[in-house]
Amino acid sequence: MGGMRTLNLSLRPVLPEDAPLLHQLFLRSPGYFALIGMEPPALEDVARDLATLEKDERRRAFLLFLEEEAVGYLDYKLRYPEPEDATLSLLLIREDRQGQGLGRRALEHLLNHLLAGTERLYAVVYGNNARAKAFFQAQGFRHVKDGGPTLSWYVREL
Repeated sequence: MGGMRTLNLSLRPVLPEDAPLLHQLFLRSPGYFALIGMEPPALEDVARDLATLEKDERRRAFLLFLEEEAVGYLDYKLRYPEPEDATLSLLLIREDRQGQGLGRRALEHLLNHLLAGTERLYAVVYGNNARAKAFFQAQGFRHVKDGGPTLSWYVREL
């Protein structure tokens, strides 16, 4: 009788030299960018964002790997909007890997590794992304406010 194999999800900090890998991940998620009303960023824009990331001591970003395959990206900011908060600005799972519990596992990892003293985790949902809104609500977040027609804020007390 064969057992079920659980694939290992790992997260590692994104590095400036990961720009091509992250760019490919974005290119394989065109539905997300269509939802937020933009094209996937060019490689140069991804590289510029990763260079900026290195200079922001509060911002953290990780590539998500399933075994050796890049399947997602997690980007958040510590001590924002208040010192006891953190804000998840992007949790992106590659479109062909969605619906497999990877987003939930990445969120669990984040919750287990937030700074001591963090009291709330905010999640920002861009565009009319009903699937993301439902995901965060299923993970214990509640809707806080809309920041215009293309931005919704959710929060989870920790």
